[in-house]
Amino acid sequence: MSNFSEKDRRSLESNPLVESVGPNQVQFTPKFKLKALKLHDEGLRPSDIFLKLGVDPNLFLKEYPKKCLSRWRRIVELHGTKGLEQERRGKGSTGRPKKAELKTEKALLERIAILEAQVDFLKKLRALGEEPESKKHSR
Repeated sequence: MSNFSEKDRRSLESNPLVESVGPNQVQFTPKFKLKALKLHDEGLRPSDIFLKLGVDPNLFLKEYPKKCLSRWRRIVELHGTKGLEQERRGKGSTGRPKKAELKTEKALLERIAILEAQVDFLKKLRALGEEPESKKHSR
């Protein structure tokens, strides 16, 4: 989603079914979400639902209305209609997975062996680079 123009922001903020508008996101009220799900059950297309509820779907990426509806439906299935009233993003998240730590002694010894081999290789490479210069001086 891209940043909204000032005109688009004002339009979205004037809609009573829009809870808040940020620079590049919109938070809809639970009432909007429930109405949208009901209209979707009646057979309306996601972009038509947004239009009917006063939100221009062209302000968003093409698949945005469809993804919103499927996300809201999943929340209702898991948590009931009360689930739409509470912001759920980030709840229970464990954050970004940490890199695998080297915990076992065997893994640490393997890592040391790899690093020592790299150091030896670089020493030999440097020695090969310096060798022709020393031969030039000896002639």
